[in-house]
Amino acid sequence: MIKTYAAIMNELKNESSRIGKEKLLKKYENVPGLKDIFKFVFNPMIVTGLSKKKIEKKVNKSHKIELETIFDAMDFVKNNNTGNDLVIATVQNFLNKLNTEEEKEFVKSVLVKDLPIGISRTTLNKVYGKDFIKKYSVMLAGKYEPGKTDLSEGFNLTLKIDGNRATVFNYEDGPKFFARSGKEIEGLVELEEEFKKLPKNMVYDGELIAINTNNFHSKDLFNVTQTLVRRKGPKTGLNFVMFDILPISEFNNGKSDKKYLERLNDIKDMFDNNISSDSLIKMVPVYYTGSDEDIIPEILQDVESQGYEGLMINTLNGYYETKRSKSILKVKTFHTADLLCVGIKEDIRGNRCGSITVDYKGFKVDVAGLKDEQKDLFWKHPEIVVGKIIEVKYFEESKNSQGSLSLRFPSFVRIRNDKTSEDVSYA
Repeated sequence: MIKTYAAIMNELKNESSRIGKEKLLKKYENVPGLKDIFKFVFNPMIVTGLSKKKIEKKVNKSHKIELETIFDAMDFVKNNNTGNDLVIATVQNFLNKLNTEEEKEFVKSVLVKDLPIGISRTTLNKVYGKDFIKKYSVMLAGKYEPGKTDLSEGFNLTLKIDGNRATVFNYEDGPKFFARSGKEIEGLVELEEEFKKLPKNMVYDGELIAINTNNFHSKDLFNVTQTLVRRKGPKTGLNFVMFDILPISEFNNGKSDKKYLERLNDIKDMFDNNISSDSLIKMVPVYYTGSDEDIIPEILQDVESQGYEGLMINTLNGYYETKRSKSILKVKTFHTADLLCVGIKEDIRGNRCGSITVDYKGFKVDVAGLKDEQKDLFWKHPEIVVGKIIEVKYFEESKNSQGSLSLRFPSFVRIRNDKTSEDVSYA
């Protein structure tokens, strides 16, 4: 069957059109085992600990485990994802049983989860059903709207951390860190040792943020954090700021059994009993617990004056849900600017507008936040928006990796047909 699978993958790779790839996926959907391979490769929560370079490592092949099928190999590296010499020897032994180089290259691509055939999880879910590969999701915050949000049953105000979201699954054999996308964050050697001391079979949700020894402003600290997290190899110099906790089983079910106040007390107890003050794991700062909404603007102004991004509102009776939830709300001050639209960009899926491009102080900035009908309209009739003044909502001015001026979280608000190029304003 490996020869058949490899041939199908080559056919998919050589098909250039999206629709053509979808037809091929449908054509071969009943080939035994093919869907299992797709689920293995494109599920970000499955980790093998292997790379093509690591597979080529010279190891002692006298210590190995015999595998009979590609599915045995997939299960083996999934359940033994350390990438140690025993795993490599076992994989190499299995590869040596294969008949052709094409088959070997195909199996390598599967086991390192790097199958270059031009499809994605989104494509597979479109063809085989929306939950074919369930999307990894953490709890995401809604937006606080004064006067429209019911907080009468009480809430908690915590600092909004401007870092990299990370969710730690503390398994019996050690912790694993995952980004919001579901991709594993490897190399957090210092934090791994810290989490080994904490209760097992738990999920710890929080943010990675660089240790701020130089007293950086929030946006500068964010840039330092990004650099550290993206670094290959060991990643040091990072704190983990924890803001939620629940058992792995409840996370997998999509909802916690405990309400937020109970989970918060669990976190406090853990920091009192298991985590020292000099630990790299920190508890998110808590500013207020109660039901007085009038306190929110006052505390928001205070944290923003200190250079922080904003606040998070946690409803005391709210449950952790692996989706966007009204149990947690973000509060931060955004700015608006009236900017000239100089172009549009095609959506990643094609045939519609994905974003518009505006001029900001001589630099081009892509602005998202378009509604579906706007994406279709602007693509068919770009003259509606190009050359017009656009009201853009953004968090703050920033610089991109090339050092050019940009905006953080720019979002389309509306076309200002009442304004001309003379009315461009930056705040």
